[in-house]
Amino acid sequence: MVSFTKRISIILLVAGLNGFLLTCIVGWANAASNRLDSPIPAMVMGEPSSPSQAAGDEFVYLPLVYGKPPWSSPFGVEPTSMLQEGLLSYTRTLELGVGWVRLGTQVHWRQLQPNEGDPIQWSALASFEHQLVDLKKAGIRPLVTITDSPHWATIIPSSCAAVRTDKFAAFADFMGQLVERYKTDEYNVHDWEIGNEPDVDSDLVPVDNIFGCWGDNDDPYYGGQHYGEMLKVVGAAIKQADPTARVWIGGLLLARPDSAPNPNCSIPGKCRPELFLEGILRASAASSFDIVGYHAYPYYLGVKVDPDNGNQYGPWYSWGGWTVGKPRFLRQVMQAYNADKPMMITELALMCYESATFCRPAGDGFFQMQADFVGRSFVRAIAENISGGYWYTLEGPGWRYTGLLNAGTPNPGFIAYKQLTNQLKDSRYVGTLDYGSEIEAYAFETPLKRVQVLWAKSDTTVNVILPGNKYISAYDRDGDLITPQPIGSDYQIPVGFSPVYINYNP
Repeated sequence: MVSFTKRISIILLVAGLNGFLLTCIVGWANAASNRLDSPIPAMVMGEPSSPSQAAGDEFVYLPLVYGKPPWSSPFGVEPTSMLQEGLLSYTRTLELGVGWVRLGTQVHWRQLQPNEGDPIQWSALASFEHQLVDLKKAGIRPLVTITDSPHWATIIPSSCAAVRTDKFAAFADFMGQLVERYKTDEYNVHDWEIGNEPDVDSDLVPVDNIFGCWGDNDDPYYGGQHYGEMLKVVGAAIKQADPTARVWIGGLLLARPDSAPNPNCSIPGKCRPELFLEGILRASAASSFDIVGYHAYPYYLGVKVDPDNGNQYGPWYSWGGWTVGKPRFLRQVMQAYNADKPMMITELALMCYESATFCRPAGDGFFQMQADFVGRSFVRAIAENISGGYWYTLEGPGWRYTGLLNAGTPNPGFIAYKQLTNQLKDSRYVGTLDYGSEIEAYAFETPLKRVQVLWAKSDTTVNVILPGNKYISAYDRDGDLITPQPIGSDYQIPVGFSPVYINYNP
């Protein structure tokens, strides 16, 4: 240990250095014994701790560096099987490098409390709890979706239907007990989604359908006001049990921004599911939820065009596509009510309609397009200030071939997703880039590098010039290294329909 002949008082000044956190240890030593046993004096920013400092003391002014908050991954996935150590689905989820999982079908109110007034049957959640422990161990944050209400609580005898007003208190009590149990460090659940696709009409799905269905043809806002009234009661119970909890609106299907009335409804101006969120806000429920979730399911067109917004006849074409058009629409609704809530894509995938000949079954063309869609859609969502998204589903074949795995083996989409999460780990979005009218490009930065994500807007290849003094490397959609061509002191790489990742020095 180095001996000090004088006490050194270290005074901290504030400085702002991006990306790093410096911990300053304050101490001093006695020249005779080198012992660190003297009390640490009080310190004031930029000033000596006391005017009675001993003569001869020296003051060393060091910066107190404030780092940015820890990176929160925007990437998630929804499994259809249990994610527990030793199981393939758990291993594959870790391999993807996601920060979130959506547990969308594992907590059923009807199963846990089949009779009004019954104690919650916690034993039915044993596997669920084991899964939460393993997810925490992996550093993955769960979003838990509550579905499947008991018939004694619903307005019609169907578990997906709206909860009766006189049963809001019972629902709130049920949720309060869940939140109280699972907010602990052992389970670490702080995100709760109330239902799934509640903007679906109960007349359009089977009885006891697992998803939906608060939609009401007889209501001008399609049941949204009733859902909002529920949120005011249930949301308060969740927050009382866990003030750090976040309440999520059940992911909105939001099929169209301007849907025509249901043909089974003859009342003009009604039967408009896109008004569901507006109904929630008209119920003055904005302060009762934290996150707006929505679903985005573009479909494969059988040709190599932008699957998200390549169909000019698609319902979201004029808004910018399924991924970014829906949040633009929802923000417009919220702005009309002076509300501003973060948004998440609680279900995202490129699907293949079985009714199309090229999807019976889906072939390599579809799976390659799906892999392209992974990077394009997530990057566009981040650029649109969407907090993140969940790919639906992990396992395959999934709903209309949306699964990332095929009997446990990665599909091209899985490989592309893994590369995306790897390239953008610890990053923050910076902005768009101009590589000409044929290229779509976005910039991100991490503490150690800058990352650009590029792709051609159409099925073509464009040669892109990269500055040689900053260039580190380039990778294709699947993580294979791209060898650039030297052009003087710069480099050139071809950019096609599939995303590429370019790494630069900061």
